[in-house]
Amino acid sequence: MSKRRLPPLNPLRNFEAAARRGSFVRAAEELNVTPVAVSRQVGVLEDYFGKPLFVRHANTIALTDHGRALLPSVTTALDTLADGARRLRAATDTPVVVCTYQAFAMHWLIPRMRGFTAANPEINLNLTTANTPEEFEQARADIVIKYGHAPQAGHDARPILPDIVMPVCSPALRDGTHPLPPASNLAAHTLLRARYRRLDWPSWLAIMDAQHLAPAHELTFRESGLANQAAAEGLGVAIAQRLLVHEALADGRLVMPFETALRRVDDIWMSWRADRADDAHVARVRDWIAAEAGDTVAGFGIDYRPADFDAPRAVTLPVAPA
Repeated sequence: MSKRRLPPLNPLRNFEAAARRGSFVRAAEELNVTPVAVSRQVGVLEDYFGKPLFVRHANTIALTDHGRALLPSVTTALDTLADGARRLRAATDTPVVVCTYQAFAMHWLIPRMRGFTAANPEINLNLTTANTPEEFEQARADIVIKYGHAPQAGHDARPILPDIVMPVCSPALRDGTHPLPPASNLAAHTLLRARYRRLDWPSWLAIMDAQHLAPAHELTFRESGLANQAAAEGLGVAIAQRLLVHEALADGRLVMPFETALRRVDDIWMSWRADRADDAHVARVRDWIAAEAGDTVAGFGIDYRPADFDAPRAVTLPVAPA
């Protein structure tokens, strides 16, 4: 391929401004230089072509035939360059919007973000939270992490994590006056639950053949992170998602008194906007989330396959975190 021969770009810019504004003075004001500098740059371009581009009078200028012939090409080229620069800036500055549940964001996603942002400083992340289908739709996120396999309109999706729940409590409560296990001793304790996960306790008690158990008290919280924190403070026994209490189990604030856990029918799915699937930043965030999810599942010590069953089932987890 032969080498592209281009006229000097800064003189072209000065020529176009002078031709469009009809004056070296007004072109200089636009370019924030002096009229003499504009005239000098136009002269460089005239020397390059070996032809006059303007007829200069005392206080006015006029395009020559050569100048009029050149102007449309220069205008188109500069407009194309400006548009390309605008598009590049927009692509670089546009954040990748990730929407998920507040508890998932606080206890799973945010603790993993430091490494990603350090390795990808050019990617701006916008993390937002939602609970209801309407809130997820209104978020207009590039990437959504939520339960269930039905993606939003215009999204592609894949399962990334199993939804596994089990009771957790403080070590002191586990070993106290009414120790755990057995499950029957839960009747002497306060059961903690999240408003949006009302079925977790009944489902877990059912697989333990304790569905008729009546607890001493119940406390309900808006989101599961609050219920888990209440359990760590000794207020009762929470039914927690395994992936959200890893750190609390690892540092001993929470313990799993039972090795039997419940795997829910709905996995946790990640979906992403199909119209931005090829965006490099969206793809990098998507791949990072998928990799972190794989590491999380490996820590569960189970063989994960997407749910293909229609009722919750029991799974056995190590009481001590992996």
